[in-house]
Amino acid sequence: MRILTLLFLLFSSLSIYAQSAAEMYIAKFDSLALEVMNSYSMPASLVLGIALHESGAGTSKLCRIKHNHFGTKSKVRSSKSKSGYVYSYRKFESDEAAYLYFGKMISEKKYYLKLKGDMDYLIWLKAMKAAKYATSSLWVSQVEGIIKRYDLTRYDIIDQDQNRTNTTDLNTIPLPAR
Repeated sequence: MRILTLLFLLFSSLSIYAQSAAEMYIAKFDSLALEVMNSYSMPASLVLGIALHESGAGTSKLCRIKHNHFGTKSKVRSSKSKSGYVYSYRKFESDEAAYLYFGKMISEKKYYLKLKGDMDYLIWLKAMKAAKYATSSLWVSQVEGIIKRYDLTRYDIIDQDQNRTNTTDLNTIPLPAR
């Protein structure tokens, strides 16, 4: 009985830590996700959900050392293998640079013009998966689960009358001029 109680307490504390790590990550980077949303007209929930998933809520080595929140890779121009270019994870000077690069990178994809301004994160996830952003067959459902678990869609509400992002926890951030 004592072993079961001990195991229960251990798993409970790990769950609380994971929950709080994700919530701390969201609180720290929600403004960058909103900046990407306002600059590139894509859901902030999508940006935060992918970043949470790919960076392990900011705990991954890639995120901590290279500020790479999205698992972004780039070609190593000086290296080429038999099958083509060698790719490595991109290093960013800051967290902000990683978020802004993600928005810019997505804005250059074929599906972007069709989805621009659509705040349905699931459509974006499916388009990104179809375009080979991620290789895991579970990627869409995993990111969707994160978005739902942390109610990230609360960041996607745009108040057209006031031309501002309307959120419950944040100061409003004006949309860029069109």
